[in-house]
Amino acid sequence: MLSHYKNILKPPVKNLKYPFIVPGTGYLTELWGWDTYWEALSMIKAFELFGNEKMSSYGISKDTADAHICGSVLDFLDAQEEDGFIPIMVSAGGLFEGFFQEEYKKGTPLNQHLPFLCQTVLLAEEFSGSFGYDLEKLVKYMRYYEQRQYDEKSGLFFWQDDIMVGIDNNPTVFYRPDRSSADIFLNSFIFLEYVALSKILEKKNDARAYQAAAKAEKLKEAINAEMWDERDGIYDSQDINLHKTERIVKGVALHSGLAPHWKTMPLKIRFWGCFLPMYAGICRGEQAERMCKHLSDDDELFAEYGIRTLAKNEKMYSLAKSAGNPSNWLGSVWVIAHYCVYKGLARYGKTELAERLQKATFNLLNKNLEKHGDFFESYHPDSGEPFMHAGFLSHNLPVIDMLK
Repeated sequence: MLSHYKNILKPPVKNLKYPFIVPGTGYLTELWGWDTYWEALSMIKAFELFGNEKMSSYGISKDTADAHICGSVLDFLDAQEEDGFIPIMVSAGGLFEGFFQEEYKKGTPLNQHLPFLCQTVLLAEEFSGSFGYDLEKLVKYMRYYEQRQYDEKSGLFFWQDDIMVGIDNNPTVFYRPDRSSADIFLNSFIFLEYVALSKILEKKNDARAYQAAAKAEKLKEAINAEMWDERDGIYDSQDINLHKTERIVKGVALHSGLAPHWKTMPLKIRFWGCFLPMYAGICRGEQAERMCKHLSDDDELFAEYGIRTLAKNEKMYSLAKSAGNPSNWLGSVWVIAHYCVYKGLARYGKTELAERLQKATFNLLNKNLEKHGDFFESYHPDSGEPFMHAGFLSHNLPVIDMLK
């Protein structure tokens, strides 16, 4: 596993002026936001677990890792627009080179960098000691979310559309109307972005640390108020696209006597993102207890080789192999989902379930390393066979943090 790291570290090229990290061996000049975060996290955990000497023997020194983690952040900040927008990915070649910049100039509403940038900066600072970047750019990046992807009524954040939302074909976002999906994945990680920004500002004795912490708490309250389903004991993504039909009959406005008292409508679809409030530390202990029943009472979510990304009894469940974009998250196993659910279980003291998931994850990866000698993008939940993209590392490497 450790020998794979050197293959994802790339030198500066064209508009990527700093060393950067790619998602896997099949990528050459593409810097992706949440992939960078998971790879930075796993690299740092690897140094903690194995030490500098061991990591250097596999071709990656601490200085090299530091340069690529910090460089990835600087490349993203370098791509920021004046209003704070940072693209989801930056490419120095291939299909997406210049794409987001062109769409931005057209005025197309775009999802910006997935909410992992502040968390990556915090990792980089703690790993390197310190590095030079423009703090105001981070503040502007979060402000862009607040100005362009925030619903005042519900207090939740939403996707502009379903393009490049991380979980490509998540049914609570995929093919749904623009600006309608307040996704539990998005909101859980924006909460963690506020927490990370608060810590960054606090380290610099910046008074705005309190504001960021207050915003984190406000979002936490909104997630618990709007997304928690008391009946089913799980968090749901929400539809915020409520629409009033205007009809007047002989001077009488219809549907005007009793307006809706609800702010959102639940998208009751069980997918792995429903458990992210455990990973983020958003839920209370009794809520975590109820959520765990969804993992322990049946096999609709927990399969032989781990957590299905979508419950087996959902009508959208499918293990079809994608021919390209989007990647399929409709039930196939993704190790990054394992990692997040595992960390959430451990956080709330659910040791038995955490160990079961840990064992399933190790069995899955060991099987593929022994049979194919590689990691893959996703896997069959019942057979463990790979689906696509050999050499895909970013979502597999955080398993290092499950070795402890």
